[in-house]
Amino acid sequence: ARYTKQHTGASHEKSPITYVHGLPCIEKIVASVDETPETISTNISGTIPEWIRGNFLRIGPGKFEIGNNKFNHWFDGMALLHQFKIAGGQGTYKSRFLGSDCYTANSENSRIVLSEFGTVAMPDPCKNFIQRFLSRFKLPSEFTVQVCSSRV
Repeated sequence: ARYTKQHTGASHEKSPITYVHGLPCIEKIVASVDETPETISTNISGTIPEWIRGNFLRIGPGKFEIGNNKFNHWFDGMALLHQFKIAGGQGTYKSRFLGSDCYTANSENSRIVLSEFGTVAMPDPCKNFIQRFLSRFKLPSEFTVQVCSSRV
């Protein structure tokens, strides 16, 4: 039996990874795809015995850019969890991005904010400027109050 997914919502935008290294044969494994959070049915060629049932989970990179930033290495892509479920001779599929701290931070900032295996995150230029400005001012760690008393 062959298991095929009935979904065409994936975006297959060309990634710079394939062209920088001159390897067009790996284009599809470094292309970002959309998650499929709702369960979808599949077409089964042949038959799956009724006694076969279960879930097959797979994890791999699924997103190779955040905002205008692109990851430089296949290991850096944001994790996408895939679930293939077989029951009653039928199969279904769904997928979701792993809600890791890195994925959340990158998504909230619409850019790569944490360095990865082959991608160095650039600091936010506005935040960097403000931090440099504030570093010129130093708040005292302790306040000492001096009381002057005089006798009349």
